[in-house]
Amino acid sequence: MTRPQIESFLHERGTGVLSLTRDGMAYAIPISFAYDDAYHRCLFDLGFVPESRKHAFIESTELACFTTYEWDSPSAWKSVVLTGVLRRLEDIDLTNERSFYAEATEIEITVFDHPPEDIDHQWYEFVINDQSGRSSQVRIDSDAPEDDDSGGRDDGQ
Repeated sequence: MTRPQIESFLHERGTGVLSLTRDGMAYAIPISFAYDDAYHRCLFDLGFVPESRKHAFIESTELACFTTYEWDSPSAWKSVVLTGVLRRLEDIDLTNERSFYAEATEIEITVFDHPPEDIDHQWYEFVINDQSGRSSQVRIDSDAPEDDDSGGRDDGQ
């Protein structure tokens, strides 16, 4: 996928999987997101409960991975994998907050087994360092040579 195709796909999706690390362990969580093309970043509204495992992993992760994908059939799929730095935002401007709620997929927070009032919501930005996008039809990596011979196979993105 070309950069404009990747950006368009990021605007369309609304959910993905954020992968973090801590002491040699991986931790991946499904989350909602919005893509902010002005700053080439994703915005997350993350919820934390007391003694949050997610928070501990965020604190220890230097370089995170974020994946979003669409799968309709074995011959109709797309995926985008991003690597970057996750940073807490003390505040978010109204334009970005509106964009988040327009693009992000709404997720019920009852999955936390805590009352909603016990969940601490914090804004984060995922500043993209590298990106790749693939589809069942075409695969073009941002760092790959032009003459890709994968034939659309997923070869380990």
